[in-house]
Amino acid sequence: MRAKMRIIHVLSALLTLLGSGPALAGGGTAEDPFEIFMILYRGETEVEDGFKAYLEDRGIHAELTVRSVDGKLDLLPGFVAEAKQARPDLVYTWGTGVTLGTVGEFDAVDPARHITDIPVVFTMVSSPDGARIVPSRESSGRNIAGVSHIVPLETQIRAMRAYRPMSRLAVLYNPNEENSVVNVRELKALGQEMGFTLIDQPVPLDADGQPDPSTLPKLIADVAAREPQFLYIGPDTFIGVYRDLITAEAMNLHLPTFTATELEIRHSNAMIGLVSPYFNVGRFTAFKAEQILVDGEAPALIPIETLSRFSYLVKMPVVHEVGLYPPMTVLDYAEIIE
Repeated sequence: MRAKMRIIHVLSALLTLLGSGPALAGGGTAEDPFEIFMILYRGETEVEDGFKAYLEDRGIHAELTVRSVDGKLDLLPGFVAEAKQARPDLVYTWGTGVTLGTVGEFDAVDPARHITDIPVVFTMVSSPDGARIVPSRESSGRNIAGVSHIVPLETQIRAMRAYRPMSRLAVLYNPNEENSVVNVRELKALGQEMGFTLIDQPVPLDADGQPDPSTLPKLIADVAAREPQFLYIGPDTFIGVYRDLITAEAMNLHLPTFTATELEIRHSNAMIGLVSPYFNVGRFTAFKAEQILVDGEAPALIPIETLSRFSYLVKMPVVHEVGLYPPMTVLDYAEIIE
C-alpha cells in the first residue's frame, strides 16, 4: 500500500510540474494575489519566463516586485532591507551570490542582515550545500527552499566521456565567485574518484580586485598547450559574460568545450553540453513556490532538487571547426544544434 501511495504521489507531482489541472484551493486570486519579491542578479532571464508561465498555467495570481543588482552585489543589502520592510508572501532569489546575501550561510545567519521570517525560494544556485546555503539537499532546516540548475558533476563527467575518452579537464574560473570556487573544489575531489586530472586556472585579478578579461586569450592558450580533452565551462557569471571570447579562442585552438549551462551553447559557441533548460528550471522553481504558497508546506520540509531530465546538446558548426565528431551513440540521444 505504501509503494502504491508513493507512485500516486510521484504522478501527482509530475502532473503539477507540467501545468496540468487547476491550482489547488487557497491559491492567489485576481482580487487577492500573492506578493512575490524577486531579487535577480542580471535582470530577467528565461528562468523568470518559465516561473511566470507556470503560475499562469496553474491559475495562480501574483504581483511581482522585481529588483536586480545587475552584477553589483553591493546593491543587495538595500533590496534585502526593502523586502523585509515590504513583507511579501515569498522572496525569490536568483544565483548563489544573491541567495547567500539574502539568507546567509545556514550556520551564520544574522537576522539584522538576512531574511529569516519570510519564505524564500531560490533558483540557479549551482551547489546549495557546497555554498553552505543549506546543510543538506534533503532539507534546508529553515525557511527556504529552492532549485539547482546544474547537472550532478559525476553525470557531467560521464557525458564528456560518452563523447571521447577524458583524462585531463581544464577549467577557467573567477576566484571571487563562491559558486565557482565550490565547483572547482568538487571537480578536484571528483577527479581523484573518477581518474582524471583537473587543470584549474583562476582568472588573474586587476588592480581593483576584479577578474581581468584581457588575460583570457593567454590563459586559454596556456591550458590548451597542456592538451586537455575538454575546456569545462561551469556555473561562473564572469565566464558567462565573456563566453563569446572564450569559446572563440578555444575553437581557434581546436580545443573542445563542454558547458554545464545552457547559455554558453545556445547563445554562444560551446561545442557540447549537458544542461538544464532555463525555462524548465523556472517552472520547477515556481512548483516549489506553489508548494509553499498554495499547499502551505513548510519550506524546511521541501527538498532542494534539480530537474530529473537534462538536455545533451551538440553544436555542429563548432564540431566542424574543431574537427572532433560525435560518436553514433551520442547522436542517438543528443539534441543537434545546427
